[in-house]
Amino acid sequence: MNIRTGICLALLVIGLAGCKAKKTSDSDLAGIEAYAKAEVKIERLRKQTEPDWNAIKAQYEITSAIVKKYDEKLDMQYDADIREALSKCAAGEKVKVNQQILAKGLQHVTVLAIRDELASVDKAESAERIKAYFESIRPTFVRRDQDFFSESNTLQTSADAALDSLTKSGATDSLGARREIEDVIARTYALCVLFEIMDIEKLRNTDLDKCEVKKMEAVVFFRIIEPRIKKRSPKIAESISSMLNGNYATMNSTILEKNLEAGLVPISLR
Repeated sequence: MNIRTGICLALLVIGLAGCKAKKTSDSDLAGIEAYAKAEVKIERLRKQTEPDWNAIKAQYEITSAIVKKYDEKLDMQYDADIREALSKCAAGEKVKVNQQILAKGLQHVTVLAIRDELASVDKAESAERIKAYFESIRPTFVRRDQDFFSESNTLQTSADAALDSLTKSGATDSLGARREIEDVIARTYALCVLFEIMDIEKLRNTDLDKCEVKKMEAVVFFRIIEPRIKKRSPKIAESISSMLNGNYATMNSTILEKNLEAGLVPISLR
């Protein structure tokens, strides 16, 4: 083999290796995008007047690989809990309550996946994955903007700015962008917890069934931000948890908001 032929072969091998690496990366991203689309579709399907639970389960199967990944990684059991909830929904057992385990559980898994990517050493790859994951929880940011910031879309604007900053940032300034993403997620889900308790205050004397749904939503939403609050103040985290798992009559949104802000300093909820 002459030198010229050897060089050509070497370049060919390098090119093929590069293509293979790119294909693997694209395959991972495609899986995340499929997960995000399935999560959004589940939300649409479950809110129909007569949900097709077989269709919903089929969409869940698309998400289940990522759910199982974080179950194993963090010693959780969302896959088992979600499958049990789906079976109960199909059987007509407390459908509005049990479907929240599916819907909000998937949001929790999504945030865990985003945090995992935020810790990744591969900045460019993780930025694209985070953007893909975020699309599955964007509807929650939309709803909370409508509830608290209808004139400014504060949460979506902050999230999009942070995602854009993460995509453009280099290795030296990506830390700031990553912190911005973590903060806007924490703020949004703290407002989710607050919103459900505010609704319970309005409904607790007239509609206990709706209160049960709202309580389940608040409990699962709180799981998303609890580690951050517990790290700052285990006492505050315990106080919030006790309220969420307590009697409807003792739920107080004013106290809750103060505790959430104290636990998430320097974040201001409103």
